[in-house]
Amino acid sequence: MSLDPSTIGRYKILGTLGSGAMGTVYLAEDPLLKRGLAIKVVREGMGDAGILQRFKREAEISARLNHPNAITVFDVGEEKDLGPFLVMEYVEGGSLAALLKRGPLMAPDAVDLLLQAAGALEAVHDLGILHRDIKPENFMVSKEGRLKLMDFGIARGDEAGFTTTAAFLGTPSYAAPELLAGAKATEATDRWAFTLTAYELLTGGLPFAGDSVGVVLYRIAHEAPVFPETLEPALVAVFKRALDKDPEARYPDLRSFLTDLLTTLPLEEPVRQAFLAQMANPVRATGTLRLERPGGRRPWVRWAWAGGAATAVLLAWGLLFRSGPSRTLSIESRPSGAEAFLDGTPLGRTPLRQVVVKGKADRLRLEKTDFLPMEYRLLPGDRDLSLRLAPAPFEAKVITDPPGAEVLLDGESKGTSPLALQVPGEGLHVVRLKLDGYQPWSTTLERHKALPDPVRLQKVHTRKGGEEGKFKKFIRGIFTK
Repeated sequence: MSLDPSTIGRYKILGTLGSGAMGTVYLAEDPLLKRGLAIKVVREGMGDAGILQRFKREAEISARLNHPNAITVFDVGEEKDLGPFLVMEYVEGGSLAALLKRGPLMAPDAVDLLLQAAGALEAVHDLGILHRDIKPENFMVSKEGRLKLMDFGIARGDEAGFTTTAAFLGTPSYAAPELLAGAKATEATDRWAFTLTAYELLTGGLPFAGDSVGVVLYRIAHEAPVFPETLEPALVAVFKRALDKDPEARYPDLRSFLTDLLTTLPLEEPVRQAFLAQMANPVRATGTLRLERPGGRRPWVRWAWAGGAATAVLLAWGLLFRSGPSRTLSIESRPSGAEAFLDGTPLGRTPLRQVVVKGKADRLRLEKTDFLPMEYRLLPGDRDLSLRLAPAPFEAKVITDPPGAEVLLDGESKGTSPLALQVPGEGLHVVRLKLDGYQPWSTTLERHKALPDPVRLQKVHTRKGGEEGKFKKFIRGIFTK
């Protein structure tokens, strides 16, 4: 059984974020910059030269894109005995696909995310690049509501040197009909996939459904989309145009599609006007603006659309939010000693007193070794902050002599040794080892304190002369009767 690495390149591995058919994504830390990262590696046996080429391409596109709604790639390389790896920013949250497992989104939340996604995709197209795999799985959403487009591994432009033997490399359910007919990918095929993503956010399903990939592809290529009877006719008309088999008959750009979508969605009128104003005044996103929902529910975050240099104006419920005057802020963290950043500018280590916050600066980030990075959006009334950092998960390598011992973490079986055990950061955790014929072994796990390598299990011995003693006792019993 192979163990997960403790380091990749210069990066320290803190735990596993996810694993799938293609590979694993690790939570890592840059020991030089002391920031959390995500590192993607391909599964063993899949690391051909094409993977490294794709990773390099993804890093190049990220460097050119530099967009607030696109994942930033920091590094790419190749590790001996592991293969190619890609180092990118860590987004504490989940994918749109994970969000959709709970059902469709409310219309304002869906539009908020779609505007962010559209800004990122337009920026990609402005570089002459096609993403070619737009789908909910390739959008991450942070806990604060920031959306990030990711996975440019198969993206390409006219200048790209990639060749493929397949008609397309994207996800079949989101493939445009012209791709299935052998046509080349275009911006229109990216917009088709974006439309399906928008439909899925609003309805929780797809208009081309089937029990198999073959059925889905046939319906995309030959049949009209199927909409639920409960969908408003005006919305049906918008999606019918956006999903026309003929690319020329579809909306010519994302903005015209989103404008019609906003016009027909069941939104409160001030919110609709706020979204339309945002689209009419595209700006480079540099911060967040908050709109309070009616009834005092949790604020939701909207990032301004990428574009020119004008200042965004957003209206919500008749209120106009503008940059406020400078104010002072005190920042404490539990534990202390966290590196603090305000809109990317270093402030020093906590505790901090009398930090001057100017204008719209509102993105506070705390980073500390052995803890998950934390992002906090400043509220207008914030003055004295006390923020608790969550311990990052850590890894304990369990190697036993002899191998094959059952490994239990807090009473739950995790497999057999040797094993790279992922340990939650919070609380105390006990590991217990069990193997037939050997004495059980247990200890409390501690970060930065490795287990013995190996843990030598002790055999269970019967009492010396046990069987022989029983026989002698039997014989003595016969002669003493």
